[in-house]
Amino acid sequence: MVEKKVDEKIDDLISKALRHQHGTGAFHFCFENSLLTDAMMIVLIRMLKLPEKSLLDALVKRLLFKQSKEGYWKLYEDDRGNLSATVLAYHSLLYSGTMTCKHSEMKKAEHYIKKWGGIEKVDSMTSIFLALNGHLNWPHLFHIPMLFLLIPKASPVSFYDLSSYARAHFAPILLCQDLRYSIKTKWTPDLTHLIMEDRSMKEDIKQAWTAISQFPSNQLYKARKRAEQYMLQRIEADGTLLNYASATFFMIYAMLALGYEKHAPSILRAFNGLKGMLCDSNSHLQNSPSTIWDTALLSYTLQEAGIVAVRSTRAANHYLVRHQQTKYGDWAITREGIAPAGWGFSEGNTTHPDVDATTVALRALKDMKNESSRWHDGVSWLLAMQNHDGGWPAFEPDRQAFLLKELPIDGARSSFPDDSSADLTGRTVEFLCNYAELNRNHPSIRKGTNWLIRNQESDGSWRGRWGICYIYGTWAALTALKAAGYPSDFTPVRKGIQFLKKIQRDDGGWGESCQSDIQQKFVPLHFSTPSQTAWAVDALSVCKETGESLNRGVDYLLKKSFDMEERTYPTGAGLPGGFYIRYHSYEVIWPLLALSHYKKL
Repeated sequence: MVEKKVDEKIDDLISKALRHQHGTGAFHFCFENSLLTDAMMIVLIRMLKLPEKSLLDALVKRLLFKQSKEGYWKLYEDDRGNLSATVLAYHSLLYSGTMTCKHSEMKKAEHYIKKWGGIEKVDSMTSIFLALNGHLNWPHLFHIPMLFLLIPKASPVSFYDLSSYARAHFAPILLCQDLRYSIKTKWTPDLTHLIMEDRSMKEDIKQAWTAISQFPSNQLYKARKRAEQYMLQRIEADGTLLNYASATFFMIYAMLALGYEKHAPSILRAFNGLKGMLCDSNSHLQNSPSTIWDTALLSYTLQEAGIVAVRSTRAANHYLVRHQQTKYGDWAITREGIAPAGWGFSEGNTTHPDVDATTVALRALKDMKNESSRWHDGVSWLLAMQNHDGGWPAFEPDRQAFLLKELPIDGARSSFPDDSSADLTGRTVEFLCNYAELNRNHPSIRKGTNWLIRNQESDGSWRGRWGICYIYGTWAALTALKAAGYPSDFTPVRKGIQFLKKIQRDDGGWGESCQSDIQQKFVPLHFSTPSQTAWAVDALSVCKETGESLNRGVDYLLKKSFDMEERTYPTGAGLPGGFYIRYHSYEVIWPLLALSHYKKL
């Protein structure tokens, strides 16, 4: 009876997946992130005087829909309100011209903002956005001067110590900060009633910037040109900066600061590139559309479910082959002599590959390994991306930002370095063992598994970086250790299994709050989610942990339907406490993969 239900559920999930495949072979699902991008897009439309009323109205409508009845905006279901998100939404709704301070929705938001200290208490990214729009002085937390860009790469501290993601944002922000740039338009709302100012701080800022301004003007000019060139050289064909919406917004402000006209071709091309990132009936702007990631995951998962060498997987794989990268990116700075062969996360990304997307694409293309040198180039690229500590980063090796991550900027410890993580290390080791046929005696596998063993938490879990959070990391680590040949009674494996069983919910599923990402310890969610349950079920299946815990988890995944809160909870992570993602594909991909593996037990 259970086998029949599993087969029926697998068939149902396959049908749901195939409905999202386009003629190119790609699968398109929405990458639904926090409201930062929507708020910025509203301001951009008004600031650049663009005739985009229908888009503006759609973005405004969605923002208002997302407001809680108490007046605040939040980042996830069990969030009790987020000041930065509320300030961004409040400011952008007023900037749109559709709402005024007299509307009840705005009054409620204003009350919440005042209650939590005003607009000066927002996070660094939001304070930068407010400074750009003339509401705050440039954030006193941003202690990095423009001349930072002139420090040689080989120095103990340099711009290239930062992760590639951080650099893409830093280059335009440093330019705007150095030029003290802000812009006001007729749409700019008055937020002075939400400022609770510390006057002494203003004087400290003034003195700090007076000291910085003493640097020779020719050096400052050189640093500005370097920042400008850094941006221009990384603009993709669609006009965006490395295919990140947030970085592209800051790039547009930086261009304006440098004297570009509002309707300069590069600015309009960037805006049109942003429009290409819209989803959900053009009411939401994705920060980085997940087309390649979703397509690779679904091709691999469909093959695991038995859909092999049929039209859908062939089309998906042809799409993936076309998008294997051939251009050198910044990763080559520390890895000379390695051929470009990775995959990016987004379709328009041609120079910024990531380790996770590459392992998944190579899994999907595993049948090519005996006939294509490019498959083996991809494996070589992956091996070269290993950090010196034995783990794997997301984008570039050995960008640990040892000193820079100590700066008093919120999010610095998460976004400045490209540290090894359990999810990236685990998934890479699992791929290399199961698909590239390396064993645990291979130096890279030995270093990778040792990293995982060293970085296990005392409760038996591993912390994931790009998914929520300890369930995600534990799944990746356990599947890696098993692929490397460690038995289930090996102490780290046994402790990981015990952790998953201990946190299982009464309904048979697993649920973990985004609070885990902030508190850096497991925080249970008051309901289960399909993706987190699937990760746990898959880990138990791979560990051959047949029994009550696994069976209850499978029963949860076999439910005819999931509640809205179960389906929509964000289980993707970007920036702890600031940016979370609901992958619309995840409620299909991960249950399908877990049930397909369970069926093979």
